[in-house]
Amino acid sequence: MPSMLVVARRLSLAACLTLAGLPLAIAQDQTHTQNVQAAGEDMLQSDMFSFRQHNTTLSNVFFEGRAPGTRGNLLAADYLEFHFKRLGLLPAFPRSVETAGATHSVDRSTYRQPFQHGTTLKVSDEMASVSVNGTTSVLRAGGDFVTLAFAGAAEATGAPVFTGYAIEEGEKGYKSFPEGTDLSGKIAIVLRFEPMNDEGKSLWADQRWSPAASLEPKLQTLAKRNAAGIILVNPPGVDDPRATKLETLTSVRPSREGLSIPVVMMSMEQADALVKAADSQGRTLMDLRKLADAGAAVIDLPKASVSLRTKLDREPVMTDNVGAILEGQGALKDQFIVIGAHYDHVGYGNFGSSSNAVGQIHPGADDNASGTSAMLVIAQKLAARYSKLPADAPARSVLFLGFSAEESGLVGSRFYTNHPIMPKERHDLMINLDMVGRLRDGRMELSGVGTGKGLNDWVAPYLKVYNWNVATKPGGSGPSDHASFNAWGVPVLFFFTLLHEQYHNPSDVAATINNEGAAQIIDVVDRLAYDTALRAEGFPFEGPAPGAEQADRPAGPRRGGVTFGIRPGDYSGTEPGVLVGGVTEGSPAAKAGLKEGDLMTKWNGTDIKSVEEWMPLLMAGKPGDEVTVTFRRDGKEMELKGTLAARARGGQ
Repeated sequence: MPSMLVVARRLSLAACLTLAGLPLAIAQDQTHTQNVQAAGEDMLQSDMFSFRQHNTTLSNVFFEGRAPGTRGNLLAADYLEFHFKRLGLLPAFPRSVETAGATHSVDRSTYRQPFQHGTTLKVSDEMASVSVNGTTSVLRAGGDFVTLAFAGAAEATGAPVFTGYAIEEGEKGYKSFPEGTDLSGKIAIVLRFEPMNDEGKSLWADQRWSPAASLEPKLQTLAKRNAAGIILVNPPGVDDPRATKLETLTSVRPSREGLSIPVVMMSMEQADALVKAADSQGRTLMDLRKLADAGAAVIDLPKASVSLRTKLDREPVMTDNVGAILEGQGALKDQFIVIGAHYDHVGYGNFGSSSNAVGQIHPGADDNASGTSAMLVIAQKLAARYSKLPADAPARSVLFLGFSAEESGLVGSRFYTNHPIMPKERHDLMINLDMVGRLRDGRMELSGVGTGKGLNDWVAPYLKVYNWNVATKPGGSGPSDHASFNAWGVPVLFFFTLLHEQYHNPSDVAATINNEGAAQIIDVVDRLAYDTALRAEGFPFEGPAPGAEQADRPAGPRRGGVTFGIRPGDYSGTEPGVLVGGVTEGSPAAKAGLKEGDLMTKWNGTDIKSVEEWMPLLMAGKPGDEVTVTFRRDGKEMELKGTLAARARGGQ
């Protein structure tokens, strides 16, 4: 039988006071701060090692960026379930089973909570063929051509016509179409991007492509001009990493309903062969591209006939929340602390990428392999602690939740709060870990400290254990999965080590992670969760009315159609304004003269006190809009003007 001193070394002081029979609530008020500050300063190297292992694994390209509904996302869910089982945690969710012809629910028998995350398109029928001089060649699907997501369930046969870049009106009066152009009955061949120079770079943009290169308006224009079908092709000689690739149903997607005609993308080689065979002058695709670079170039190709057939079906996209329970004991067993992290990311950048790197794997080492990895290490530490609890020490249960589809708008966490495994009143606190892998100079943010009565005072001592510079925010409405719980009426805490240049980029890799900083956060959250689990009282909810609007992540580069080109450096709101944490080279902000460290205070004359206030103003703008920015630099108020640019899209 261990002595009280030995037990004290294993448990927090609050637990020891419980064992000694002292009035816990009074004892906690008097000793909590001293206890936390005196708790071990040493960071266990094993925590850092375990975190690095998880983080390096989950951000490996093998998981392909973990986008919902993909193979990589499913493998990541398997990874979570494997480790929950390995730690001896109990499955969190009920499962429907069928016995004797009847379906019933088996309570908490699975680690998965499946839900539908939208729908995806599948090709159910496609064909492309070219006829020249009575000889018909059927093209190879997936190699010579692919069906695009804009396609309708339709088929068409007609003579091909070259339509250049299909731009109604571009820079300096550029137009692709002569007045009155009608494409009725013809199969339109359209070049991707926009007029370019001999080096294959845009004639209209300093960086990449201008808004005129956007794909969807081109296709809409051709449909309005009565094209019977559309063939998209990459221009020969273009300087773009996508030049040699055929797109997929997910890489370029319509923002509205698709067209009613067949739409395919043809390989450059097949398109060049088609043009040579069909053009009365025997010109190449490059010859026609150069004509289109100079101006209108609608050219009939009468020596061939093209047939297209496409049909797409919609199928549900399924993904899972993954959950496990560390069972508590005694009078507090039926109350729960939730520790959550989203394990999904943006896959190949077909949605959500903050760069032009569509088609490249976005590993998501910080967002959010870091939070997921931290959750797994915390689960391991808490399981070890609980295994040593005396039988008569009451402790809350801990629900570990790995959410999917966070990047799509908090879909997984919102699904959980709409389908919880127990009533809301039994959820005492939700701790969210999202992007905790880039602690720099001790700067981090903790949101939600004002969402529960007494929560701010309870949490404060933990933030002093390490030499952190923590910006605390009382609200819990954003910008991650905790927002779903806050809107539901549960107190929340959100740990976040701020944005960085690699956010939603292929460069968000394990090598950029501060493993030591993550281990510090793991240590603090572990002891915070453990002490909270043993605390006699909860934290009565203090926040917006349940069901209040949930805010998206204010970082924003993946939202909306415009960009300014700054990375906010502080979301704390402690100093009114938006601190510029970085400026993207070649962006509107860089061209205007903004610098890292500037504090934006007004946007077109409107005061901006926080990132959350600024983002709607930015998103209300259009490419080409001029904005006036008031900012402070070295204590002086200054003003500059900038021109908003279109955010690059995969459909260009």
